[in-house]
Amino acid sequence: MGVDRLLFGPPQEPTVSVERISTNQTCPACGSHEVARYPVANFIGPRMVVKCQECFTHLATTVPTADDHWPPWASATSDWPASRNG
Repeated sequence: MGVDRLLFGPPQEPTVSVERISTNQTCPACGSHEVARYPVANFIGPRMVVKCQECFTHLATTVPTADDHWPPWASATSDWPASRNG
């Protein structure tokens, strides 16, 4: 994990958005090739989802890895294993 995850200023743009990365998959519901993977704030914590951008069919939900940099405000120790000492 780099310092860029720990030190960041307020956004300079008027709106905040996330990059939706194309997965080169085909949607099983509508047949569209517009399937993307992107971060979301879920009720069970931060997650990465794969959804069709045409019909919004949900294809997958995964826990973000360190390479995903999601969420940007995550603790520097968020991926450390827990111990019995707290």
